[in-house]
Parts: sequence; C-alpha cells; structure tokens
Amino acid sequence: MELIPGFAVYADPSSEKAGNYVYVPKDEVFSPSDELEFLLNKGLMSSTPGLWTMLDTSERKSLSFPSFTAIDSLFDDTVVEQPPSTVSAMLVEMARKLLNAWRPASDTMEEALQALKGLKFEMPQLIASDRFAWFRDEEFARQTLSGLNPLSIQLVTEFPFVSKLDEKEYGPRESGLTKELIEEQIGQAMTVEEAVEKKKLFMLDYHDMLLPFVNDVRELDGTTLYGSRTLFFLTEQGTLRPIAIELTRPKGKPPILAEAWSQVFTPQQWDGTGSWLWKLAKAHVLAHDSGYHQLVNHWLRTHCCVEPYIIAANRQLSRMHPIFRLLHPHFRYTMQINAKSREKLINADGIIERAFSPGRYSMMLSSAAYKEHWRFDMEALPADLIRRYLIYVHSILRLSTIHSDLARPS
Repeated sequence: MELIPGFAVYADPSSEKAGNYVYVPKDEVFSPSDELEFLLNKGLMSSTPGLWTMLDTSERKSLSFPSFTAIDSLFDDTVVEQPPSTVSAMLVEMARKLLNAWRPASDTMEEALQALKGLKFEMPQLIASDRFAWFRDEEFARQTLSGLNPLSIQLVTEFPFVSKLDEKEYGPRESGLTKELIEEQIGQAMTVEEAVEKKKLFMLDYHDMLLPFVNDVRELDGTTLYGSRTLFFLTEQGTLRPIAIELTRPKGKPPILAEAWSQVFTPQQWDGTGSWLWKLAKAHVLAHDSGYHQLVNHWLRTHCCVEPYIIAANRQLSRMHPIFRLLHPHFRYTMQINAKSREKLINADGIIERAFSPGRYSMMLSSAAYKEHWRFDMEALPADLIRRYLIYVHSILRLSTIHSDLARPS
C-alpha cells in the first residue's frame, strides 16, 4: 500500500481503480427502463467533462483557456434541434457524437475543444441573456442563495472572526477582516457590532475546512487552493452585497513559503489591477463553493451518508411497514447510483480527482467534513437552517401556532 503524503492513511490500489465491480442488492438495481433513462439523462450531461478528463496526456494538465471565447465555446448557444422521435434514434445520435469526439489528444486547447464540438453544455439561461452577468457582484451574491450551493451561507453571530486551527501549524488565528475594513465597506452606516446585532452580516466560511489541505493540493500539477472567508452585507433592499474576501495560505516548505500568507480583497478598488484581483478572488470562492457542494453537500450528505439507513431499513423493516413505504421512493436506486460513482467518479484517478481542484485529496476533504460537521439531527429542515441562523426557533414555534389555529375547527 502507498502512504499518502500529509495524511496517516494508505491508498489501496486493489480497491481504488476504475472499473472495479461494486455489489448492489438485486432489489436496489435499476430496472431496464430506469437504466436507459439514467444513461440518457446522466450520460449525455457528463460525457463532455468525462471525456476531457480521460485524455491521459501531460499536455492536458498544462493546458489553459486562451480566452473567454474559448470558455464560451464549451456551451451550445445555437437553436436546439427537435429531439429524435424514438429512443433508438436518440441512442444512435449519442453514439455518433461520442465516436466523433473520441480522438487522440490534441496539442492545443482550441483543437481539443474542436474535437469535442459535438458534445457541449447547455447554455445557462442567465448567460444566454447576459454573457457577463457572472462578472457582477449582485449575481455573485444572489447565487449564494439561488445558485448551485445554497447550503453553506450562514449568519454572522460573533465578531471578530477567529480560526479554530492550530496557530503553530496554520498561522495566526485572527482574521484579516477587521472592524475598520468592514465599517469602511458598509459606508460607516453602522458599527460592526451593530451590524451583527441587526443580523446584517452573512458569510461563506471555507477557511478552517480547506486550510489543512492547501499545502498538499498546491503541490499537485495544474491546481491550487486557499482557505477563504467571504463576507456579505444585507442591504435595505433585502439583497446581499459582497464586501470582502479573505484568502489564506498556511506556511509551507521554506524558503519560498516559509511564512503563512493572508490577503483581503474588496470590491471598491477603482484601478484596473485591483478590480481584476477582486474578480479573481471571487473566482477562487466560486471554485471553493462548487467543490464543497459536490464533495460534501452532494456526495457526502445526499448519497454516502444515506447508505447505512437504506441497508438498515431493508434489513429491519417489513416492506409493509408505513415508515418503509414512506422512505422507499427516496431510497430507491441510491445504492446503484453510488456503486456507479465508486466505479467511475470517486475512485482513485477518476473523473472527480482529475476535474476537481483538490485532486487526489477530494475524498479526504469529504471525509474530513463528515468528521467535523455531519450530525444526523442537523441534516433535515428546519434544523439545518437553525444551525446556520437563517431561521430561528421562535419563528418556527410561531408558524406552528398559526398552523394549529388555522387547522382548529371554528
């Protein structure tokens, strides 16, 4: 077995490679029609990134997008043709696109994108109407609640911000988001203490979660990582406005990274360099947010942690039991989907390790999140909202009272 650097765990080559068979109980296996639907829905959507990560060349790891136009070319902005009238015709069309795309690795990003031109992502509705909406702070803030991951933003209840990590290993615990900086960004409208009391400050906090992985991830080719804190202010219009982003790196190997590094970026930087540094800081936060969504909120909380309850329900409950009948539609096929994920997605050197910024440490990050944050009694609503202070117990009690009054016969 191979000892993984930086962690007291071992990689097992016999169980961490693509194509390993994962047993699934017969009553959890896809039916033929569901198997076909899963192939069409999931296979087509994942074919482009999947094929791209399978290009086993050293050139692929060093390639970068030469322009925003090259990024735009990943999306199909043409009028979508009418789908084939039969399932067989749809399968033939999918096979044709896959065969056309499966070529030897290209030497340049433009040629690689051209090779995959038949397999494009669907253009997001927002970008179709405004190509540069993602540039704007308003959209950046809106997506913390309405975007890919609405499960991480939380109300600020304490100030100053202090890390719980070991100061000797990860650097100063005090955050660079100081009282003076925050009050300047909110236009001296109130003090930080008043903003906290009035529930005006919200945060995406990936500092302590990501910082222990930063040095190991940064040693991988073609990727990087920081710990991050992103602070938002609730405006009088009821919308969030990003006011500061803190990126942090712990001390690393001397002499280059002998000291810990931290920098705060703000939107009110009127020079060209400062403006682009703010945009790049937002890009790092979005990478953290989307990665955390997939590795923790999606894989860990939605798929992985549910498996023991599926097994227990099948072993301990009668199929006629009301609770089993209630849970079965939600549990069904989850083990089959997880098995396919273990074969192709989360396995060592699989699609996730090649496509996600933490690389080979992706599943370790997911495991660390389970150890530090997962609690059975905090996963459902309204407990999760209460934990993040987005709703309060007295509000729930009041709503319950109103519901009881409405339900009471007059």
